[in-house]
Amino acid sequence: MPHEQLDMQRLTGASAARALKENFGFLGLFVHPRSPSEVAGKAGMPPNLAHHHARKLADLGLLFQQRREGRRVYYQLVAREFRVPWAVVPPVDETAGELGSIGRLSAAFREAYEKSWLAAGETAEYVAGFSDVATPSLSPEEVLDPPAQPMPTHFDALTLRLPPERYRQLARDLSRLLDEAMQEGLKEQGHVCTLAVLAFEGSAEQASEAQGEGRVSRQVSSFLGAKGEAQGAGAPAP
Repeated sequence: MPHEQLDMQRLTGASAARALKENFGFLGLFVHPRSPSEVAGKAGMPPNLAHHHARKLADLGLLFQQRREGRRVYYQLVAREFRVPWAVVPPVDETAGELGSIGRLSAAFREAYEKSWLAAGETAEYVAGFSDVATPSLSPEEVLDPPAQPMPTHFDALTLRLPPERYRQLARDLSRLLDEAMQEGLKEQGHVCTLAVLAFEGSAEQASEAQGEGRVSRQVSSFLGAKGEAQGAGAPAP
């Protein structure tokens, strides 16, 4: 076990890789040295159970004992970043693979969307717009009503034709925005939120071979609501 936190650790054991996924939130409480008793409240578990989880994760090589003060043990993440080769846990694994994460993300988004929908009442709108090479795209529609929630749900999906190089660049640009937000760090005042980027070849509808052939489609269902936030349909045709 290390005596100080590493920048990166590659996991080669399936048990450790699964524990990483299953205890992601709990592990995040040990970026800095913490006693399980200190994090028990935030983890939503009694102190004895928090100690049990910490010891188990230390045995798996995800946490290490950073120091002791009397009878109190302080644990810390072995590394700030973990990497799991797909040969260890395939992405299609239902419990610890990336597809399982997407399923949990989808369920969490649905729950949040339903709350936003109930809070907004009947004032919000779903927008679907289309354009093609010959028809200009629609201008974004500005939403004037204030949001009904401090952290409203936002859905925005775009289907169009792009060269592979442009597709990859756009996906990286979207992830770069998340990188910038991550560098900001945690705020003392704020709400827990999740922002996700999904990019893939094909259409979500998969209704026909002509999907995305020579046209652009945009689906927006947003509860952002504040003036100045863009909500609309269409984009310049490729």
